[in-house]
Amino acid sequence: MSQISRALLVVGQPDCGRIEAVKRYASEQGISLDAVDESRFVQTPAECLQDHEHLVVVIDDEQLAGYLDIAERIGCSLGVVPREKQLRLHEWFSLPRNVDQAIELAFSEQTTQVDVLRCNGETTLGLVMLGDTPFIDSRSKAFRNRDHSFIEHWLYRFALVWLSLRNLFGIKPFPIRLTTTREEGLNTAITGLVAIENDVRGPAARLVNTSLSVQDGLISTLVIAPKSVGEYLAFLFTSIFQGERPLSKLPRAVSFIRCPELCIESKTSLAYFIDGQAREAERIELKLHSKAVAMKVPEDYFGRAEGKEVHRTEQLPRKAERLKMIEEHLPLFTHALEDEFRDLFVILRDMARPHSTFLTLMVLSAIVASLGLFLSSPAVIIGAMVLAPLMAPIISLAMGLLRGERGMLVQSLQTIAIGVALAMGTSALVALMIPVERITPEIAGRLQPNLLDLGVAIASGIAGAYANVREDVAKSVSGVAIAVALVPPLCVSGIGLGWMDWYVISGAMLLFLTNLVGISLAAALTFLFLGYAPLVRAKRGLTVSLMLLVLVSIPLTISFVDMARHWQIEKLVVGQTFIIQGKEINLSNLQVNLKGKQVVLHADVLSRSGVTYQDMSRLKAILERELDRPIQLELTPRISL
Repeated sequence: MSQISRALLVVGQPDCGRIEAVKRYASEQGISLDAVDESRFVQTPAECLQDHEHLVVVIDDEQLAGYLDIAERIGCSLGVVPREKQLRLHEWFSLPRNVDQAIELAFSEQTTQVDVLRCNGETTLGLVMLGDTPFIDSRSKAFRNRDHSFIEHWLYRFALVWLSLRNLFGIKPFPIRLTTTREEGLNTAITGLVAIENDVRGPAARLVNTSLSVQDGLISTLVIAPKSVGEYLAFLFTSIFQGERPLSKLPRAVSFIRCPELCIESKTSLAYFIDGQAREAERIELKLHSKAVAMKVPEDYFGRAEGKEVHRTEQLPRKAERLKMIEEHLPLFTHALEDEFRDLFVILRDMARPHSTFLTLMVLSAIVASLGLFLSSPAVIIGAMVLAPLMAPIISLAMGLLRGERGMLVQSLQTIAIGVALAMGTSALVALMIPVERITPEIAGRLQPNLLDLGVAIASGIAGAYANVREDVAKSVSGVAIAVALVPPLCVSGIGLGWMDWYVISGAMLLFLTNLVGISLAAALTFLFLGYAPLVRAKRGLTVSLMLLVLVSIPLTISFVDMARHWQIEKLVVGQTFIIQGKEINLSNLQVNLKGKQVVLHADVLSRSGVTYQDMSRLKAILERELDRPIQLELTPRISL
């Protein structure tokens, strides 16, 4: 590495021989080195430099800003040798940790112009922080030690979670006026802001992956502006546990701006930090001075430079109604605004009406589903699910329950009743026309609903409500219809009506009611979570839904317990080899029915030799002993050759 021929060394407090090492290196390399006392240099830097063009300093983290100002003002180049344990100089400017390498770099002939960020005229080395941003603060000892061991890494994460959750409900967005090179006078409300210059390895930088850069003539700024506690929590856990991400996948609570100038204004004084030093002002001006200072830095310092402006501010709260809502206090859930209410209500009111298309599709889906049930064809039944329009009025019913909208509630119930009548009537006619009265596997699968079916209904209700609110997931509505399967149980019940079989009617109708109640309650809670009704207004509708859910859950729980018993019995019996009179006997195609305390087992008996009645009697005794209850066996002998 080629070296300069002459330099001025600023001598301050002794630093474990580093100043002497600098002098020794200059002597060995034949560099003309003049020394000046630090106190004198700070007072009259131009006079001290005179005809010197290069300045060498041995400094700590906090001193560099002052020397950058001097170097820019006078127009000299700057070489920096960090004192011991100067983390920021090493991390922010990639200066070598090895003393000899740092000294060699400070005297190198190659000089690069570096950017300087100024906040209200004050040089900023790493970042400017405004507001409440505890989990993207790199000043703590826990953050600096996070990579020392696996335990310290996770201790750091849990400490951030605890600190953020402890202050969760004390977070209050504050109003500001934001001006960038593209947007002038954007009124919004934020909880925090971080403008980054060189701290590209800190926790704030990790949020935006490689989009954050240095020496690009631009200021990279993260604006934290959650609209609810829920959004804030999502941002918190995303920041701590997921780490780097591209701009396209930033949390909803975060906006990103990269531009050369940024101004933040407020009617009240704002407390902010420049490289950890507290400041206060009503107006904060950030300005990037491109290539302002000639400084000796290694080549890898410029490895991430990008020069493109970015203005990702669409997530910032802007409307006066939203700002007023969150400035008073951060709500638990993000509340929908009036125009969002209006658009969604128009759609849901239309969905609640029994249009001719609804009636036609109900009849067609019922015909397809009924034929699919007789054919025991899952593909045909899935086609009927896609055709069925019954999900629409149920989602409208959920909104009517939530907001107490009597008109929407009554209209939705009427449409659902019409749909139920059409489906059951159509399937009953199909059952009467087909001269077959046999319970196929697809029919049997809808006769004993349990709590698992309720879980499917609840998940589908959440997805259905969310798909109607978010345009970007509206294409998933057909998938929701397939998952919840509203029409097939209605058709099974209609087939039972055609057969006059109460067991089929009641079992399938219980499954439909399970879907109806589960979807309605889950969709109502989803709308509540998305802010389409205050909790006070929603109490009555939610209470009614919960009562219905409890009533439906009673038979579902009984059925689930029975199913669990069936599984236990099947697990015990199937796969076991019974040795009776020297014969190996296995049971296959096992079906379990419970009649009170008695267990009825239907099974095929496999054996390599003939099985007698006495063998079956002994098998029955063995099973009764293992199951500890009376059983009834209905067996079909088979010989395995």
